[in-house]
Amino acid sequence: MEKQQEHTENLFENVISVYTQDQAIDDGILVPVGRLNTGQQVVFTRNLFETGGYEDLEKRLELIQTGITLLNKPDPEDSPFMRLRVIEKDRIWVIADGNGLTFMRPEDY
Repeated sequence: MEKQQEHTENLFENVISVYTQDQAIDDGILVPVGRLNTGQQVVFTRNLFETGGYEDLEKRLELIQTGITLLNKPDPEDSPFMRLRVIEKDRIWVIADGNGLTFMRPEDY
């Protein structure tokens, strides 16, 4: 356990550059679609938003609910920093991290 703790403490020690969620929104890479009750943002990649037809509110809310349901189930690959769930194999992922939820296509990762 001590080695794992040492590894996670050094995880962000030598960061060279950071591209924030706000920068990705400003650049049009991410599309903000709402906030969780916790205040964390929910975003879609531009690619998924436009090619998946998620301009449609009802369709978007259905996907968000599916993602939240999957994220509420534990997975052994979850880390303290990130959880990833496959909503549709080879088509749609959701990632929960310190910024909130990001819905994307695998190629957007």
